Amino acid sequence: MGKTNFRPQADGFAFVNAWKFSLEEDDQIKQTLTHSANNVSPGDNGGLVNMAKRILKPVLRKWTKDSLPEYYGLCGGMACAALDYYQVKTPMPRGSGHNDLPTSDTPEGQALRSYLLRRQLESMALNFPKLLFWMGVQHVDLPFIQDDGPRWLLNRSREEWQELKGHINGGSPWPLMLVGSSTDPFHNHQVLAYGYEQKANQIGVIYVYDMNCPDAETTITIDFGQQVLEAQESCADAARGPLRGFFCNIYHRADPPATAAVSHQRA
Repeated sequence: MGKTNFRPQADGFAFVNAWKFSLEEDDQIKQTLTHSANNVSPGDNGGLVNMAKRILKPVLRKWTKDSLPEYYGLCGGMACAALDYYQVKTPMPRGSGHNDLPTSDTPEGQALRSYLLRRQLESMALNFPKLLFWMGVQHVDLPFIQDDGPRWLLNRSREEWQELKGHINGGSPWPLMLVGSSTDPFHNHQVLAYGYEQKANQIGVIYVYDMNCPDAETTITIDFGQQVLEAQESCADAARGPLRGFFCNIYHRADPPATAAVSHQRA
């Protein structure tokens, strides 16, 4: 078993991941999603990039068109921000509870909200090309993929499991992308993994800060011993469908806002 010192009840945000965006913010997110669809990539095999783009781009355009709902999350931004604060050892503006989201009504709230949105966009730009490829593998017949889609994700996730354990063993929590069976990119989810447990040869548990269930230790139990990845999430999302894969995000630390305490207004 490996665990970092990160604790969701102290190092994660107390408020839930439910945001309503302005038209400008909405447009920024959609533009980043469109850019990711145009640059879809396997993430680890440059020789497949051009073929993947040619086959997947028409499908991804259909999936991404008008996919942003009225309320959406900043899961990637919140995961990166929590890790930023944790790494720089700066007290974080957690908020006072579930509904205490930062708003634009105060300078401090606006600074935190802008920072979380910026980290969301950065995370999307770095990781959504790979997310969209993994989604495409499940639903589109790709001639260069030997396994069927879900089994391909199972095998890649097994490799990502080893990478995740390396990050945790090195003392660092790490952002994860959770890939379900949905064809809506915004149904997928990002969390911050801070610990793991190897239950058996093919079974493990990932301890995560899940901003959809704030102020709690949540777990994902994974089973690599089946034909597809089997998982049990203590903070599950029915819209995402069964968890079919996960990968370690590309993450670069950013300096969080200088203020150590933010007065939020209740949403």
